[in-house]
Amino acid sequence: MNFEDNFLYALENTQIILPPRRVVSTFGTTLLNYHLVTEDLDRVEVCFVREGKLEAERPRIITSRQFAKLSLEGFGKEAQEYAEWLLKNAQQGNVSFLRYGFLFKKDDIRFNEVKGSPEEVCERLKEELLKEGDPLSLLLKGEEELWEVSLLKFLIDWVRMSVGKNIYDFRQEGFI
Repeated sequence: MNFEDNFLYALENTQIILPPRRVVSTFGTTLLNYHLVTEDLDRVEVCFVREGKLEAERPRIITSRQFAKLSLEGFGKEAQEYAEWLLKNAQQGNVSFLRYGFLFKKDDIRFNEVKGSPEEVCERLKEELLKEGDPLSLLLKGEEELWEVSLLKFLIDWVRMSVGKNIYDFRQEGFI
């Protein structure tokens, strides 16, 4: 299997077992506590559980002019022309984007080896996390070799789930 096949396999096999009950906060930093379960590829009935924190910065409003400047570094003439076209034609250049930032603290990762099948380990962890009641707990099941891909896939999906509420909040406050 080549890298792209491995990458796609990891994406397809990422499962959200327990999603956080909140989206990315519109006006403050959001600290997500994740647990990621992967299966040991060399031993039967052994899993690895990684625990850590993901910090989501508050979304920032970026105007179309700022976005064009941010996203065009290193791009060629065609990209610059498209950005100029976008500024002229997209609602008279009055378009806003949301920019999300995440901090993945690798030094905060805890790594544990746990006996049991991935399903059993996930079920036990899910029960534990539900008892704790933290609305910003996340439980994922992923692939060992590309476990970070599973985490990034979740982050992209979480931002997508958050955008509607974040835009609503910004509109309510008169920012857009």
